[in-house]
Amino acid sequence: MYDFNGLRIFFKDEYLHTTFANERVVSYVDITEAARRGLKIVPRDMTWHVDGSHQVHDLYHPWESLPSSFTGIAFKLYQSSGFREQPCIELKASPAKISQGHNVFGSDSLELGVRNIFQALVSALPDFAQMLDFDTAEFFRIDATFSLKLPTSDSLASALDSLSKVSNKYLRPSRDGDYETTIYFNKVRGEKGRNTGRSSSLCIYSKLDEILHQIQDLEAKAKKEKTSRYNAVIEALKDDSLQYFATNRLRFEARICSRFFERHQLPTRVKSLLSFVKGFEQENGKGSFCRYLWTEAMKDLLEAIDGQKITVVHDQKVRKLLHSIYDTIDKNGKLRTAKSVRLFGFYRRLVTEGYAQVKRTMGTTGKSSFYNAVSELREAGFSKAQLQNLDKKETLPLVHLFKFDFDAQRPDSYIEPRMPMADLNYDEFIAAISSSSIPDGALTLDARLAIALQGFGLSDSFIDGLKAGRSIRLDGKRNLSLAVFEDGDFELVESEEELRRIKDKLEFRLLSRDSALSAEDAHAEMAFLGINPASRYSYKSNV
Repeated sequence: MYDFNGLRIFFKDEYLHTTFANERVVSYVDITEAARRGLKIVPRDMTWHVDGSHQVHDLYHPWESLPSSFTGIAFKLYQSSGFREQPCIELKASPAKISQGHNVFGSDSLELGVRNIFQALVSALPDFAQMLDFDTAEFFRIDATFSLKLPTSDSLASALDSLSKVSNKYLRPSRDGDYETTIYFNKVRGEKGRNTGRSSSLCIYSKLDEILHQIQDLEAKAKKEKTSRYNAVIEALKDDSLQYFATNRLRFEARICSRFFERHQLPTRVKSLLSFVKGFEQENGKGSFCRYLWTEAMKDLLEAIDGQKITVVHDQKVRKLLHSIYDTIDKNGKLRTAKSVRLFGFYRRLVTEGYAQVKRTMGTTGKSSFYNAVSELREAGFSKAQLQNLDKKETLPLVHLFKFDFDAQRPDSYIEPRMPMADLNYDEFIAAISSSSIPDGALTLDARLAIALQGFGLSDSFIDGLKAGRSIRLDGKRNLSLAVFEDGDFELVESEEELRRIKDKLEFRLLSRDSALSAEDAHAEMAFLGINPASRYSYKSNV
């Protein structure tokens, strides 16, 4: 999945002031015009005069958060300076978080994330957005993420410990992160969250731990700010099925920066890269572009893992076993766990110190306690030989534990978020949000249907059949049907349940609509859309 998009958009020429300074042409955006259009502009300095008047100096735009359906989008305006040759805005967001409230799993569609971010910007600052030339938008960072499920929390902890010792070529591990269950490779100290211009950096972490930290942080913010605006995200993160999916899940995140694009001769302009991705993913055997980015960035780490060993730990399994055998409930109904806790502590001493050392240090006075504990562990299923060799570490090649299933990165219940203005291609989408002129014929039903059919790998030759009420067989069990609404919107539907829902919805609309609309008018509307007026909706059986 794509876990992060860093995007840069430049301004239209009419909002720029160009001058010549230090033997180079320099452009500045009219920041007062940006302020008039809704941007939060603040001064770096202010001068007060004795007559009570004041002057502001060096106006700038601080980082702020744009609202979306769930989490915010980081947003800032930059004047030209340093490596930014032209004034621009930068946007930073997780495509999954803004569309569904979490990034435990998400979409492999790069265009979906871009459209969601641009649409949120235009919705939050419609007047300011008209100053931007969306056609110049470019990427400066993309995060590609895949994960694997480990059998236990012990194996996850051991895997992180083993990974913290890996180094290969340019890779150097660091625990300089937010949580102890996170490992970075090539993270530049003091450059958190910033594009440093390097090719890529890697991050490996426990996904469940991150979720629990996020919930704790958001609940603290909600309490401090006395607001309910975090409730939707907190509710999404607390979902039991979501947390189950994240349990014992190790996340491998590749942060792709500008130099990676240069080295691999990839375009950074959004329009060009989306066109490249479309061609790349249509080639047989290539897979998703997201997976390609991830594999290229991770290949040196995966190569190093091939020779790494992991210490096998069974702590959670043993603790659960001892509690199941030795926990009791007293006459007052209270759970007593002291014995199982004591035995687990003894077991851990055998693991770290060894059988002979523990026996020796417990001495003559503790001899009976030692043998009693050994006897109770044996009753739980341990052999004496096992107990005598617990300090001899069991190891396993790390590569045997790391099996990436690229087809199981999302639960079966996952539903792909809807693409904003899905019936428009990318050029038409940009024209629509820019209030530019849209090419003639771009918004006709046939044009929008052709774009929608492309998502199913189908040609526009099926359009006439769909409009006539016929379905398209996708495979042995699925048919594709067309449902058209009175306002010209439509849906391509694959399930019988969804077709029934749409049918009921349309029937309700027709019954409750304004009686001033005659049957002839309704037929004329449908005919205008190119649909047989004899049927106001299309639905099929045998789906």
